[in-house]
Amino acid sequence: MKKINKMAAILFSAALLTGCLSTHAENQTEHMDFQEQVEWKVPDPAAGARPKILFVGNSHTFYNNLSRVFVNIADAMNHKSDVYELSQGYYSLKKFSDPDDKAGSMLNQVLTGKQWNFVILQENTSIALSSSVEDDMFPYARDLDEKIKAAGGQTAFLMTWAPKKGIKIGLKQHTVTETQSILAGNYISISQELDDLLIPAGVGFMRCMEAYPEIELWDSDGQHPSPAGTYLTACTIYTVIFQESPENCSYIGDLEPEVASNLQKIAAEMILQ
Repeated sequence: MKKINKMAAILFSAALLTGCLSTHAENQTEHMDFQEQVEWKVPDPAAGARPKILFVGNSHTFYNNLSRVFVNIADAMNHKSDVYELSQGYYSLKKFSDPDDKAGSMLNQVLTGKQWNFVILQENTSIALSSSVEDDMFPYARDLDEKIKAAGGQTAFLMTWAPKKGIKIGLKQHTVTETQSILAGNYISISQELDDLLIPAGVGFMRCMEAYPEIELWDSDGQHPSPAGTYLTACTIYTVIFQESPENCSYIGDLEPEVASNLQKIAAEMILQ
């Protein structure tokens, strides 16, 4: 198995959804159609032999060791890769883009000192749902995207999943579907603006909820992923980057074979069909 290179101490912490969430969303009742087939942007090129991939995020990235699960899937599908991870609890793209921040400085060094095929960016969920997303997320996504492209890499935004019980915005409790619609819309907006890849893990969660409601995708805290949620996310990343189906992958971790097979199918159908 391939060793994952951890470039920062990982702080285990729950991603608390704090701050001011989208005020316009308080009156938003439309649901995104998560079953609709979408033509997601295709890598140019797709991952070739031994791609260099950097994961950047917070606890949603390091929970259940997402990068390791991805490597195990890729290895089982006969794709070797060099995978690095820079993750820190609670962190946002704003902090990662700050050269005066410890992790931000480290990211700046690795982006300017190495060539990358793919850099996967995961935003703090509370910021991705914020009414000030255009001020608190998008400018820093643009800054990091510029550095990534200068380093020869392709940027991929990891669209995360809404809390299992949704979230309260103003006086209204929004369902998980409504909350995911807001979250997805913001990730789609910035990825389209920058012509970047989007890894729609959150959409996969919604598809799985409808097709296989018996599969638990969330940890007991209702925010972080269960092992099944992490596996689905890793399958989605694999499918986007390699443009290949993860179906029949022999690596399934501790999941039941049928569960793993269903998650592989969701990722393949969402991205490739």
